[in-house]
Amino acid sequence: MKPKRTISGYLLLVGVLGLSVVGGLVLFGVYSALVKTQVTKEQSTLIKPLDGQIEPGIIDNLQTRRRFSDSELQAQVTIALPEPEPEETLLEATSGANLNQE
Repeated sequence: MKPKRTISGYLLLVGVLGLSVVGGLVLFGVYSALVKTQVTKEQSTLIKPLDGQIEPGIIDNLQTRRRFSDSELQAQVTIALPEPEPEETLLEATSGANLNQE
């Protein structure tokens, strides 16, 4: 006579099979993400490698630039802003224009 399986045995079997299926799907997703490329064939033909050469004029321009000291860079610069017009003159100008138009 066969021994009866209990419900916990069936739950264990279903749980193990479920975890193995989910694990397989996750591994497949990871593998496909690693293998799949983001660059299309058209993009790969249009991409040009860098030549790695710098024009001498650019190097000369960089060497002739002024170098600032740390104290110059950390100094605060204040800029005087123009003073705004008083609100009274603006209100009078707009209200007077509206009265003349009516």
